[in-house]
Amino acid sequence: MGVLDGQVACITGGTRGIGLAIASAFLDEGANVVINGRDAAKAQRSMDELGAGDRIHFIGGNVKKREDCEAIVNGTAAHFGRLDIVINNAGNNRPSSLVDLTEQDVDSQISVHLKGTLAVSHFAAAYWNEVGAEAHRAIVNTTSAAGLHPTTGAGVYGATKS
Repeated sequence: MGVLDGQVACITGGTRGIGLAIASAFLDEGANVVINGRDAAKAQRSMDELGAGDRIHFIGGNVKKREDCEAIVNGTAAHFGRLDIVINNAGNNRPSSLVDLTEQDVDSQISVHLKGTLAVSHFAAAYWNEVGAEAHRAIVNTTSAAGLHPTTGAGVYGATKS
């Protein structure tokens, strides 16, 4: 089928946009895929659109919550029997000028882009350590051009996604 035959990928923020496009490409290359997001109805529509049957699965959760990050990783391994690839794609943007920026704006984006990415990666690494070393495991973190070329209102987003 493809270069990812038999591999299992977990994609946070996988129910729409870039995450869904990654899921589609991975399915085309033969991977089994778990998509993560906060909206089960949106996830179901996305999975129906992809038409991959039992090769795609949804695990709900919010990467702002460490326990959800653990459940996403462990749920992926439990559902497909393994985990080979993690795509940290979840993101949010609370546009705000520096003048109007609130601590809540900053905390929200740090919680998703930094802490969520690190927590999912931590639990994936712990899982891999537990099951033993195996070749071809990967963690991929999506970033944003906003980190290099900030736009008005996206200062925190750019700083946390670069």
